[in-house]
Order: sequence, then C-alpha cells, then structure tokens
Amino acid sequence: MAEDILTKHQSLIEDLKGSLGEKGFNSEFAEKTAELSKGDQFIIKMELNRLRQPCSRALDLRGLTSGEIQSYSYKNQNHFLDHDAITVFEQGVKRFGEYTLSVYEMVMDHVNSRRQQRQQVIQASEEQQTGEKLIRFASYESRQQERMNYAIKVRVLVNDKRIEGKTSDISLGGCKLRLPSHSMLASNQLVRVRFTGLEEDFELGLKDGVEYEVVAIEPTSDMDFYYARMKRTQSQPTPGFDEFLERFIDGNKRRYKVNLDNTLDAVVTKGYEQYYVPRINSLFAFICEQEGKLHPRVLLTTENNLDSHYYFNDEQRHSMVPNILGPQRLHSVLSRKGQVKHTLLYSFTHTQNDRVFFYSATDIELATYPELRALFFAYGSRKPSWRVHKLQLVPAQSGDTHILLSLPDTAGDAIAKLNKPPSARVMSYLRGLKYLCLLTPIHSPMLTQRLQRYKLDKTLVNQLKVFGHRRTKTPELEIVALEYANLRSHKRYLYQTEVEVTGGLSQVQTAQSRDFSVLGMQIELPAPTKAKKGDVIEVGLPQLQAITKKYKLQNIPYEVMAVSKSGTILNLKAYQKSKQPHVGVLFFSQLIENNKDKLQVCEEEAKVPGLSKALRNIVIKNVCQTPLYFTKDDTHIRLGAMGEGRYHSAIHAIWSQYGLLTDHPDLTPLLKDNSLRVLTNALRDGQRQDKAKAFDLFIHLNPKHEDLNKALTSRCVAVEGDYTPINAFVNEALKSGMLFTFRLFLSKTGRPDTKYLISELKYISHYALHKAKELEKSLWEVEGVMDAIAIDELLPRLFAIDVKAFHAMVERRSKWLQRIG
Repeated sequence: MAEDILTKHQSLIEDLKGSLGEKGFNSEFAEKTAELSKGDQFIIKMELNRLRQPCSRALDLRGLTSGEIQSYSYKNQNHFLDHDAITVFEQGVKRFGEYTLSVYEMVMDHVNSRRQQRQQVIQASEEQQTGEKLIRFASYESRQQERMNYAIKVRVLVNDKRIEGKTSDISLGGCKLRLPSHSMLASNQLVRVRFTGLEEDFELGLKDGVEYEVVAIEPTSDMDFYYARMKRTQSQPTPGFDEFLERFIDGNKRRYKVNLDNTLDAVVTKGYEQYYVPRINSLFAFICEQEGKLHPRVLLTTENNLDSHYYFNDEQRHSMVPNILGPQRLHSVLSRKGQVKHTLLYSFTHTQNDRVFFYSATDIELATYPELRALFFAYGSRKPSWRVHKLQLVPAQSGDTHILLSLPDTAGDAIAKLNKPPSARVMSYLRGLKYLCLLTPIHSPMLTQRLQRYKLDKTLVNQLKVFGHRRTKTPELEIVALEYANLRSHKRYLYQTEVEVTGGLSQVQTAQSRDFSVLGMQIELPAPTKAKKGDVIEVGLPQLQAITKKYKLQNIPYEVMAVSKSGTILNLKAYQKSKQPHVGVLFFSQLIENNKDKLQVCEEEAKVPGLSKALRNIVIKNVCQTPLYFTKDDTHIRLGAMGEGRYHSAIHAIWSQYGLLTDHPDLTPLLKDNSLRVLTNALRDGQRQDKAKAFDLFIHLNPKHEDLNKALTSRCVAVEGDYTPINAFVNEALKSGMLFTFRLFLSKTGRPDTKYLISELKYISHYALHKAKELEKSLWEVEGVMDAIAIDELLPRLFAIDVKAFHAMVERRSKWLQRIG
C-alpha cells in the first residue's frame, strides 16, 4: 500500500527532495501536499524523514564507473569514489549537514544516470557505424612512425598544475593520452609530459618531462575522461630518450600491437575509391601548358568511358580530343565563374570519301553565333553521330600525382618503395600540368527528340563550317588505360591457334588467336580489316575442332568490341543471337576447366609504369561529382554511402546546410519510394559486365522546412523512359522552391579490387586478422556505384517549361547556395 502511494507521488517526492535540509521546508511541504489525504501526507513525510537519516553504508563504485577510482575518507569511513562522485557527495553533505541516505542515493542516482547516458551514446554510435557512410576521397593520413597501443602512467605538467593520466598509444613523434574530464586541455596548448610509468623501470633522465603540443581533443562516450592527441615539439633535443623509445617500440610492438586506426580508415576509403574510379563515365583529359598554350597531353580511359574515347577517334583511330579541346575553347571555358568551370559541348561527325570530319560547339560559342544556333541543333541532332557532353575544368597540379600509403616507411622496405613519388619518366608526361578536364556524355533520346523540333533548311548547312575541326598537327597525346585488378568475370589465357574469320569481311581470312576467355577472344589478322566496333563476324576454329566431337566449332558468332589502330587486332565477345547456349562459351568453359594447370593467364604490362597510378591519384584528389553507393544487407539494397571530393556539388551543399554532412549522413531523403525502386530494380536485373545505366534525378527542395525529409522530394526516370509523368513535379518545383537536376550513371559492382589495398590489408592482418576480414566483408556489401553529374542547364530542353520561371528559379537557387556557402 505504502509503496503504491510512493510510486504514485514519485514526481512530488523528487521535487521535495530538492528542498530537504533547507529552511522553510515544512511550509513548502504543507503547501505542496495540501490537496492530499492525511494518510498520503504521512507516508510521504516518513519517506522524506528516512532520506534524512544518517547513513552508515560505505559507497564503493569500483566496477560501476569507468572514472579513476580513489579512496575518499569522511568521518573515519572510507569510500571508493571517482572525481565526479566526490563532488556530488560533498554537495550533498553540505546541504544536509552530514552523510545521509539522501546523499547516498544522490551519488548512486548520479552514477546510474551517467551509465544510462553512456549506454545511449554507445548505442547511437553503434547504429551510426552500421548506417550510411561519408567517404572523404584522398583523406587518409600517412604517418611518419608506427604507433604502438601501450598504456602507461603519465603526468602532464601545465604550469604549476599536474594531471595524472595514461597513454593510449605512443610513437617516436607523438602520443595519445587518456585524461580525466575535470582537467581539460586545449588544442595547440604546449605541455610537458613525464612518463612516470616508464620511469619506474628505466632511468630516462627527464625529470622536467618532454614538451608536446596538443593536436586535437577527442571526446568519448564516457564523460569521465577524454583523449588528447599530442605531437613532439622538438624544442629541446633528447637523443637518449629518442633512441630508447625507438628501441622500446620496435621491441614491443608485436606484444602490445600497433595502432591501426588511420590504416583501417584508409582501407575503407580506398576500397570505395576503387569501386568508383573504373566506373566513371567521364573521359579524363589532362591539360598541360606548352609554349604558353593549353593542350591535352594525356587521356585516361576506364571501362565506362571507352565509348566517349572511341567516339572522338577519326577513321584512322587517331584521337581528335586535342582538336576538340583547343586552346581558344579551353580559355573561353576558363573565363566562366565558379571553382568548377563548365559548359555543354555539342558535336556530330560527317563522313566523306571514307574520312570522318568532326563538328562541335559549346554553349558559349553558340551564344557568339546566335543566328546559327537553331541550324546547328536542327542539323546535328538529326545525325546518328550526334552527341552532347558536359565539359568540366578543374585546376590540377603535379603534386596531385602522389598519395602516400597510410603506413610509414618504417613498416617495411616494400612500404617504403610504394611511398616513393612518381618517377621522372612519369612526371615528364605531366610537365606543365594545369587542369583536369572531364567530358561526360549526357545526351538522351528525349533531348535529341526535342532538339529535332528545330526546322532544318538544308540550303544553309554550309554555314556550319565555322564549327568544323581542321586536321591540324597537335601536340602528341598519350592514351593511358586505368590499371586495376582484372575484375573480368573470366580470366584471359594466352593461346595461339588458327582462326578462320568470315561474315562482315570481304573474304575469308585466316587469323591467329592471341588470347581467349570463356566470353571472348583477341585475334590478329594478316592484313587490316574494315570491320568496326559493333560488327558481328563468324569464326571457325579448325585446329581446336580436332580435339572435340561434342561441339561444332564453325560459324560461331562474335561481336567486335574494339579494333586496333593498325586494323589487324580485333577484340571479340561472344554474340548471343538466340536463347540457345553459345557454342564458343560452352567449348571454352570446358577447355579452361580441364586445362587450368597448363594454360598461362594473360597479364597486361603498362607502357609507362606508374603513369596510370599517378593519373588515378589526380582524379581522386579532384573529384567534382557526387559518388553514391548502394549496399546490400541480405536481400535488402539501400543507399549506403556518399563520396565527397575536393569540390562540393549541390547535394553536398544541401546536406551540409541541414547539418547532415557528417561521418554517417542520413541519405534516405535523397531517394524514396518509387525513385529508390527504379534504381534498385536496375541493380538487381543488371550484371557486372553491363554498361552503366543512365537515369535523370530531379530534386525539389523547399528550404522553408527545417526537416530535410519534409523539405526534399525527388523523382527518378530512366533516360530512355517517358518524362511526361513528372511534368507537373518539375513545374511545381519551378514555382514554389528550387530544382536540382542530375544525370545518374549506375553500375553494378563485382568483387572488391583489393590489389590496390594489399599492402595495408597485409599490415592489418599481421596485427589484427579479424579486423582485416571485417574490412573485406564490409567492402563485399557494396552492390552498386552511381555517379551524379549536375545537368541543370538541360532542363529547358527536356521539358516545355516557362523559361522566365526557370531563370527566376535559377537566380533564387544561386542566391541560396551563395548564402549557405
């Protein structure tokens, strides 16, 4: 009965407890319990009297708190309390005049409250760790020395103040200290540290300690302590201590293990980078200054940008990119505002006498010739070769070529070798590097259809010569393929055998195979061929036919995937023209399975060792688009990570404005319901070898809402799809908010490329094998990668919208971005 009454009036009791021991308590009690029955008043009064009784129970917090416990004596009674509990105890004694049951419960309530707060923080942290990730490209640190996890007592000297703490890890040039919260240090503060724990066993001769600078303060989920990251100032040479510490760490690092935090972070970041770079659809041109003029010097090709690379080749397979990106055009783009200079590049080709002639114009140039703009669109959009690319220019420098491992040279000779900068030969290809240019294909059937609405007067076509490109001599252009682990679904094997080629050629030719895989082969013809990419030819394998009766190895269809500049080497892929199994795939599958120990795997060697890696580093350090990643948990696919590079996009700006651009951003507002289903269904239906699938994403942001889930709505449609259903959505966004438009390129990922991570994974495995396995497992969860490129300038050409409303929205959006920027 009494317990029920106390439970019923618990909030009143807590209120009255705050006044216990103070003058006027009886008057306050009578006032606040006036409406209660005499019985209830009596029970409450008895409870409060109980709390005022002297307490003989000793307080022992050992095992109940992570704070540093010390013996505390009060009236010949010993308690075991941490610093904060002592403060609460003394406040209670001061209020009640002695150690009472109320003081006891105040201390225990404080301890329980802190424990609950810690559990909540830890739970929230665990939820974040398993949630979305923000991948900061090229952000990994490289340490000059190994750090060893080692806990030893230290004393921090700040003027006349002494702070007792412990090391968390230690290196020759720094350390991380675990210090009590009641003695907070500040960043950039200079302190002296005595290693009192080491001094118990070794004669260091450093009674005044060693000077350190506080680099950073790291709060913890436990409010009793924090971490302070320190670095040596070298203000006073201590060669003896340095030699001792170096020997001590080297001799004990396997016992106490090295600190792996920055290496673990680096592996995650690099893993996500390796998913992204090979699947970027942008063609990369590295712009160098030679004799005062800007010219493309190197092209970097990836598996996803090969279409653009081949498109800009003439009939002799020579790249026209130096002509397309001439000095005058580059300077006109560089005159635009913003960190990332950009424009749209429209182009088409005209073939005459078996020669291919290129015509192209940017938005800037078409504004210079307004009288030819409609004619250019009308004629060009009707050509099968019509293309639209987004041209982006960002500053680049030779220093971007080198990214150190997260491991110091002292970790081994192999690590020291990998940490060396690019060779002089590599740097010679990038002499005078000024800019990185990205050419991203953004044409679509809807865009072409709307441009074809311009009426074409064929009598005026000759006026378009002003946009033609002459075949002038340009600086030499180096074509470099991105190097990464062979992620083909099937390995290629070196093998020479006779191949009879028919179909698509003027006559039967006898060729030689160079290599083959389950899905294709590379062959070499005795003379140049007119076959081109996309042609389907038939091959026979007379020598291999002699070893099989099960398969008929004649007239097997293969698609031409690439042709060498000489016209003699063809890359072929099995062409599936019916639902019947492909004979070549069946035969080579069995041949490889039965002869794996005899066949030699084909490994490609780089023409200039280290050049591809240097170019890859430049790309990684200058990301100006938005990488997005889908992860898979069992059968559930979700948007699991977002990349962040040197240059922010509008998506980054929005998330930053709403305080969500954190290590674990909430990405659910970006893609919801049908928009998410459109993309995840495409992933489920796709294969690793498929080309990137293109979609357009329309984001409507209403900044009046403080919650991003309410402020942001989006629609996603495949570029080959029907845009009509989202007309109303686009027009509403133009009137009432801000509209952001992105072209999305979605690629399905395969197994993670760990070749680039192998050094760091081996290092982690040596000290913590379970962590290395966890990292690889987390990388396997990535199901797809998506590149988001802003295409706001295409909006008026994709929809029949009010142009004035569009420009008003653009101005409104620009002001908002400037204000939050």
